[in-house]
Amino acid sequence: MEHPNITNFSDTTINGNITDESIVTLRHSAAGWTILVTLKLLISVVSVLLNSAVLLIHYFIPVYVNPFSVYLLALYLANLFYILTSRPMEILDELFGLYPNAGYPVCMLYLYQKVSSIVPILFHVLISLNRVWAMTFPVSYRERHTRRLAVFICIGTVAYVHLLNLPPYLIDVLHFYPSVFGKYHDCGHLSTNSMDFPKVDEIINRILPTLIVLVCYIFIIVKRRSNRISASRCSTRTKHEDYSQQPGPLRRSVKPFVIVSVTSISLLICYLPVQVIFFLGLFFA
Repeated sequence: MEHPNITNFSDTTINGNITDESIVTLRHSAAGWTILVTLKLLISVVSVLLNSAVLLIHYFIPVYVNPFSVYLLALYLANLFYILTSRPMEILDELFGLYPNAGYPVCMLYLYQKVSSIVPILFHVLISLNRVWAMTFPVSYRERHTRRLAVFICIGTVAYVHLLNLPPYLIDVLHFYPSVFGKYHDCGHLSTNSMDFPKVDEIINRILPTLIVLVCYIFIIVKRRSNRISASRCSTRTKHEDYSQQPGPLRRSVKPFVIVSVTSISLLICYLPVQVIFFLGLFFA
């Protein structure tokens, strides 16, 4: 998933004598079936199928729905929503020049991805914090963590994202981007960044959550190893052990750690490098 924020350009960034018309011609002259467009389409189709398959499995087999899996289902839904709302318009624009033909309302929907793309990142954080809670306070986790609480936390996270990010988004789409769209016939790629919000947005909504996931995952690995050492010295399980390792089939005790490993590593490998590069690009040309 590429970074949802806009790229910074001005009339003099590429060439001091470049004109607005040549920018539009340059971007749309490259439209067509390229390797990048084909790869984006393939990744989008695979992502939709995989996320939909997991959601259908949980729908037809309700026994798989537990307090912990609520966060996973929320992550799958957020991923699915992001892919279905942003990627088709992006591919159509690269193929046919969607925005000059469809108009600014479609551009507004595409720009909304800057808000919706934050939700999956925070769901990764919830998954990590959930495992930290389960391993640090297992008794409290068993007694208080229910499906209803998990659903409430997920809904609250979505509400938090929109309350924090919708005002800057509305300012952009109502007062700033209409002139950019009318000048360049482009949606979110060309901008002079009238506000300094992207820097704050990058730190609060992307870099900080990713660092939280990293710290939580390191803690989980250390705590899990400590629990295993303690268990090997005792004939019975201690109260300090991860709740996910309570008596039961081995596959049930391993599953939460495997899931948090996959979600954490995928976020760190696929998203952190892009975040760092984009953040540095906000300060250095």
